[in-house]
Amino acid sequence: MRRNFILALIGIGIGGIGFGLVTPVTIILLEQNHAPSIIIGSTAMVGYISIVIFSKYTGRLIDAFGVKTILAVGLFIWMLSAFGHMFWYIYPLLYFIKIIMGVGGTFIFVSTEVMINAYSDETNRGKNIGLYVVILSVGIAIGTLLIWTIKLGNWVPFVIGSSIVLFVFALQMILMIDVNLNAENKKIEKMPLTKMPVLSLFSAFIYGVFESSIMVALPLYGLRNNFSEIEVSYFLTSFVLGGIILLYFIGHLADKIMKYKLLLLISFLLGLLFILPITTIDFLYLVIIFFFIGGIVPSFYTVGLNYTVEEVEKKFMAQANGYFTMMYGTGTIAGPILGTILIDLNKENGYWIFAAGLCFCFFFLFKYYKKKISH
Repeated sequence: MRRNFILALIGIGIGGIGFGLVTPVTIILLEQNHAPSIIIGSTAMVGYISIVIFSKYTGRLIDAFGVKTILAVGLFIWMLSAFGHMFWYIYPLLYFIKIIMGVGGTFIFVSTEVMINAYSDETNRGKNIGLYVVILSVGIAIGTLLIWTIKLGNWVPFVIGSSIVLFVFALQMILMIDVNLNAENKKIEKMPLTKMPVLSLFSAFIYGVFESSIMVALPLYGLRNNFSEIEVSYFLTSFVLGGIILLYFIGHLADKIMKYKLLLLISFLLGLLFILPITTIDFLYLVIIFFFIGGIVPSFYTVGLNYTVEEVEKKFMAQANGYFTMMYGTGTIAGPILGTILIDLNKENGYWIFAAGLCFCFFFLFKYYKKKISH
């Protein structure tokens, strides 16, 4: 079991390189070739539709076929989709590729998260989930640093991304031991959405909005405010590095204090941080701000998931993880369109005003109305 735990961490870290490379490069290529904002935003958005549709079924598929099988299918689908991005300039095909990639990504993330949660308990789950996201963030950060390979050819980053995931696929298939968490249950009981804590659903949704909108809005914000491609890659890398350095400590904190109170603190601090880019467009100042934003944004996911696993019945762990990912996916659908629209409305301040307001809404909603809307 320990081998599976380590393999899940290694796999998501190496695979993260591809995740951090493919999407930003696609956005940069579309922007440089003067694609309409609606195309840029909607192609990023359409992949997340798959997450919403397939997440709630992924948990049940894991219960039925085991973690290794679903993870293998996800890695294979994602690898083919990353390679297919070489044809980014054929818009109808790009939409299809993004949808298929969303299916693969859903299988990958739900499978690895179920593995991490299965081998954790109340004393170390926050730390382990934090470690999982930190290692994923390390991979994504390395991926953003490889954006420069676009200068070697607009197909090169996509070949790199697919090759990396091919390696992960081979590693997991050779070394991972399959496990079925519900092997003793002859009949798999379906978990209704109503059993999910409302706080968990909201935290997953808000993280989805931020995760997808920032990956679209940040490159557009940089390019349209006269920052270079290299500076944009530094923005993205700083954002991801924040998650690497700060998130692990937040995960530790989640094992020591109430998750509800920690989520309120996270939302309030993040709202304050999102206001800061309005005050200046100085490059170094923004790099520092994006570092701290990147460190706190993923906490909506890690702390929310930790809270979810503690609150639901253990037999529903995989399905609850699927519902949590589904709500994340729902947020990601709105994110890219919101990001592009807000940058179009005001390239300097539009996105940051919206992001700060969303954080403060979450804070006040659950601070003053928790008893009415929580589970």
